[in-house]
Amino acid sequence: MIFATLKIIHLLALVLGAGASLGNVYLLLAKGPADLPAPGLVAALRQWYRLSAFAAIVTLWVTGLLLAVMRYGWVSGFTFNAKLTFATLLLLLIVWLNFMAPGWARRGGPPGYVPALHVAGAVFLVSAVVFAVIAFA
Repeated sequence: MIFATLKIIHLLALVLGAGASLGNVYLLLAKGPADLPAPGLVAALRQWYRLSAFAAIVTLWVTGLLLAVMRYGWVSGFTFNAKLTFATLLLLLIVWLNFMAPGWARRGGPPGYVPALHVAGAVFLVSAVVFAVIAFA
């Protein structure tokens, strides 16, 4: 029962993180003023996406490590190592963005390269999921 509960929490955190990651990409893809809501709403959405991504990645790591200890152990092979690599890159990116965001907000907004980091984060997320499915299939 504990294992199933951890797995449910793990998958729900994955959904939360995917929503946050893709939400930022969707905001990035909005091209003109008619595509974007009020600037205050966009700023609030970005903050919620950032905080949701942080909560999700921490939950994913905690539950993932517990699931590994309880059932799977270390899964040897390229796909598991690739999954861990992408998950680590995503963790580092999310932590860094959350650390830097308050300072950027005080200075008028994030630097121009931040949208590319959101796209990279989405690629890291999808890659980690693909390699996890292959590793645990």
